[in-house]
Amino acid sequence: MNHADIRRRAFLERSALALGAAALPAGVFGQTLLLTVRPEWQAFKTTPRYDSLLKAIRLMKANTNAKDAKSWAYWTNAHVNYCPHEVPYFLAWHRGYLYYFERALRTVSGDLQLVLPYWDYYTNAQLPAEFTNPNNNNPLYVERVNTNVQQALSMAPFSGTVLNFQRGQEQAFEPTFEDAPHNPVHNIIGNAMADMISPNDPIFWLHHANVDRLWVAWVAAGAGRKMPAKNTTYWSGKHVYASGLSINRSQTYDTRTNLGYRYQKETMPTALPLAQASGGRQDARLFRVQATMDSMPGAMPSTGSFQLSLPRQTSDATFALGGAMNVGLSERSVSVQLPVSTEHSQVLAAIAKGKQASIAGRAQIYRSAHLVLDGIEMSEEGRKGGYFYKVYLNVPSDNRSSGNANAVYLGTFGPFEIHAAAHHGGGHGGLQLRYKIKRAFAGATAKQLGMMSVSFVRVSGDSTPKGGVIGIGEVRLEAATDADGS
Repeated sequence: MNHADIRRRAFLERSALALGAAALPAGVFGQTLLLTVRPEWQAFKTTPRYDSLLKAIRLMKANTNAKDAKSWAYWTNAHVNYCPHEVPYFLAWHRGYLYYFERALRTVSGDLQLVLPYWDYYTNAQLPAEFTNPNNNNPLYVERVNTNVQQALSMAPFSGTVLNFQRGQEQAFEPTFEDAPHNPVHNIIGNAMADMISPNDPIFWLHHANVDRLWVAWVAAGAGRKMPAKNTTYWSGKHVYASGLSINRSQTYDTRTNLGYRYQKETMPTALPLAQASGGRQDARLFRVQATMDSMPGAMPSTGSFQLSLPRQTSDATFALGGAMNVGLSERSVSVQLPVSTEHSQVLAAIAKGKQASIAGRAQIYRSAHLVLDGIEMSEEGRKGGYFYKVYLNVPSDNRSSGNANAVYLGTFGPFEIHAAAHHGGGHGGLQLRYKIKRAFAGATAKQLGMMSVSFVRVSGDSTPKGGVIGIGEVRLEAATDADGS
């Protein structure tokens, strides 16, 4: 399938059909359901359901009618047009998405016992061998940049301090998990997986079944972890997948009550998998890390030389405090200095303490601060993935005899995040990503905050593009009028 087949306008013009009653097996929401079990791939492939899955995928890929729910393109289009990334309901929307897709597999295969398996990459980070066999008759195979996601994994979502669930709250599971391992798995595998057309790759479905499973495991772990109550307005409304195909949000609260399934294993991982062997000699200059995503590995990357950008109003609600222009990212990690004037560093100091701030000559009241990556572009090789960056904001130490900086992790950054931003309206020429600066700087002085820098720490897969992959028109610190919900 090419990109033209999945464009939003064309999809809406074709008015994709919903899965009707004839397409779904018996079972009505609200009735008592027998729980089916979604197994891990290694167990699943030993069952008769394996052949049913191959049959379903072959038939769905051969179906060229993209408005037919029994075609592969239908489900890719649903993801392109409706999936929420970096916004609320990322986990719950995908739960309903997999639920309906699983039923489409049953319909197409004729096997009503077919279930969607999951790939537990915390046990084995290597892509299952069945997905890497390039035999022409293998519907599981597509070209990928990497087949090992060791570098993408993180234990951060399973920390005992991550007790809230929804985006916008402190220490929340949904945004933490989406940041890593979800996004980096997409980035490291690459090709279709690094784009919004990621459901084209059959491993997408096993990846997201594992994402769904780990959400179940997080809830089951208890110990203070809490979901928003099912009777609250958080669960009001619907998740939409296509014209006429939706599900009540409340029905995706858990897997057992309405959806009728559970997973073979519903416990959180306790450690990262053992490192997989990588072919070839590793370049010592690269930051090859086992991605725990919270602390910078080793010393801060060397600082590049970039033209500084001037303070200015960037919108009715935002003001640029300082930044750097034309930042290029390659296989080398790099730091970018973001000097801020004494006047504007006072603004940062106030916001860091949870206070409001004003700027001379401006009527606005500023309540939050952001790191903004503006005017993002990718090279052709960069678009294919096989890498990502960990983004850190560095506050200089108050110890004059020390050259160390307090590195605060902000998130991941790679082709998948860039495609997701474009998907949510980033547009061409002005594509932008924003990271809220957390209030971890409360103890820093205005002088320290005026001398901050940002580091882009490269994490590369076993196969990874060389040279320039991403260009950023401007990296800047920005004050904003919205509240700091980071």
